[in-house]
Amino acid sequence: MANIAVVGRWLRVKKDGAIYPYNEHLAGNANVEEVPEEIAFPERFLSDKQKGREAKVDLGTDEGVVAKAKMPKKTSAGLAADASKGLK
Repeated sequence: MANIAVVGRWLRVKKDGAIYPYNEHLAGNANVEEVPEEIAFPERFLSDKQKGREAKVDLGTDEGVVAKAKMPKKTSAGLAADASKGLK
């Protein structure tokens, strides 16, 4: 007898939430419950609002903008010495 999963049906372990394809042997276990695909894989059923938002900032890497960007200030020698204590 083959251990073949049924397409479109999913089983979830009650203890840890692990998802498995449906098969008769697992379905007979009391610690397993059948769940719909929407619960098994919620990332497949995101609403338009959940899918993502457009960036409010320019995420481009225009070389002119990068060249004009201010570099961070140098760290003082005393602060760098304190931060690296105990390092090789």
